[in-house]
Amino acid sequence: MEKTKDIKAQSVCFSGHRLVPQDKRKALKQELMAEIVKAYARGVRNFYCGMALGFDTLAATAALSLQCELPDMKVIAVVPFHGQSDRWTENDRELYKDILANVDETVVLSRFYYDGCLLRRNDYMLERSCGVIAYFDGQPKGGTYYTCKKARSHGLDVINLYDSV
Repeated sequence: MEKTKDIKAQSVCFSGHRLVPQDKRKALKQELMAEIVKAYARGVRNFYCGMALGFDTLAATAALSLQCELPDMKVIAVVPFHGQSDRWTENDRELYKDILANVDETVVLSRFYYDGCLLRRNDYMLERSCGVIAYFDGQPKGGTYYTCKKARSHGLDVINLYDSV
């Protein structure tokens, strides 16, 4: 039990919208990198990414780009179901494969898609994290809303980068 608490205290997850305006991506990635460095300075070593398009893949690439500077930092991909990227564009699938090839660990939660599997992925990450680095527009709908609301209800820190870019 104590070991689980220690790991949770050393872990955060990413949650954000799939649509990130192209003109905000560069600034958002810089903000992400700054928050990752701050979390690392507080003792966070594990960064969980749900591998969705948009903010998740941006967060994964930001975290991976910092690994050479931040010793023992781990990027963990949490894939909700096998074949998550099958219907994506070729460019998005290539990015997804590149991220999976470079993360420290990949967790696949289900062999198949089912209703609610994306929320179960978010639950999995929250159960293992002390906080969330988010890109949330504040609208009361969708997976990012669900994740931020649940995180706050469990007393987890939520750092929202939406208004910072």
